[in-house]
Amino acid sequence: MNLKWIFGIGVLATIIGFTACKRDDDEPFVNRDFSRLYIAFSDYNPNDQGTQPVNIGVMLRSDSTNFENTTSNFMYFESATRGGNAITFNPAAQRVFMSTINREPRDTVLQIFPVGPEGNLTNSGKIQNRHLKNVTGLVYYPSVDNLFALDNANSTIAVYNRPKGRDRYMKVSQRFIITDDLKPWAIAIAGNIVYVTRTGANGGIDIYDDVVSRKVDTLYNDVKASRRLTISGSQNIQGMSLDTINNVLAVTDYTGSGTTAQGKILIFENFSELAKQAGTISPTRVIAGGQTGLIRPTDVELDFKKDSKYLFVADPGAKAVYRFLKTATGDAKPDAKFVYGDSTPSGLSLDSR
Repeated sequence: MNLKWIFGIGVLATIIGFTACKRDDDEPFVNRDFSRLYIAFSDYNPNDQGTQPVNIGVMLRSDSTNFENTTSNFMYFESATRGGNAITFNPAAQRVFMSTINREPRDTVLQIFPVGPEGNLTNSGKIQNRHLKNVTGLVYYPSVDNLFALDNANSTIAVYNRPKGRDRYMKVSQRFIITDDLKPWAIAIAGNIVYVTRTGANGGIDIYDDVVSRKVDTLYNDVKASRRLTISGSQNIQGMSLDTINNVLAVTDYTGSGTTAQGKILIFENFSELAKQAGTISPTRVIAGGQTGLIRPTDVELDFKKDSKYLFVADPGAKAVYRFLKTATGDAKPDAKFVYGDSTPSGLSLDSR
């Protein structure tokens, strides 16, 4: 899933930035201080005539002492999505993009939500395309005005150009079919380089140097990674957060299934050096153990601001969003825990400036 910001002010609107699981290298500087956490929930009612549960919400201050408050620090929103899955916000777009969990009857729509000054969302648009099956990763890249959607079901990266104002069927601008059935999950972009998590036994990170720069052909078959990083012993790597400000990568993983699953967060410091060549990489730190509360984490977000304190984890197995100190290691207790009724968080996107 899906894909965290820092800004200042230039003489005119200068563009710079970074994507932490869902971020870009070309974003406007903004001199504001806030930390909003957008949360996708996978719950939905298959009865269209019945009451639909909340499937997206906004935590207004994810770095505050009110992290667990579901009233004053949280705004919920009911959208047309049949269960939220991957989610990404980008300040250059001023929109949240969210995919569905695509249960039957299959919903292949990517929903688009403009974001108001206080973080409030509105139903505004959608991208419809029958080729989408299970979008587990999303990232908007402002420098080329493209939305990248990673489809786990068919190992494809679908690219949509100028997606912000769409409200109907949209033809895919480009499709990159990943070779070797690598089971991709989440996507991030930094410096025109695409990073994709690879799930399954001994998963890892696949790095593509030339995906963003390809602008001519519509379909690319058998796209191979420029470099493949393997995390030995991993079982179910899914979510990813790439922080180029502090040079840190975090990924989610878990072993087992159901009530016996055990979750973990793998943290790699000095990641830019690890990413220079293919091979096996080992985490600098691992957050895991009974006290962590982690069961089946699917997404993670690092607060990329310099000297920031926290990372955030969506765990549908625990039906919770956890906040950990970025320095946490081993069997560390969460700094805070957010639970919204019986809702099931599936994806996160942090707007921290």
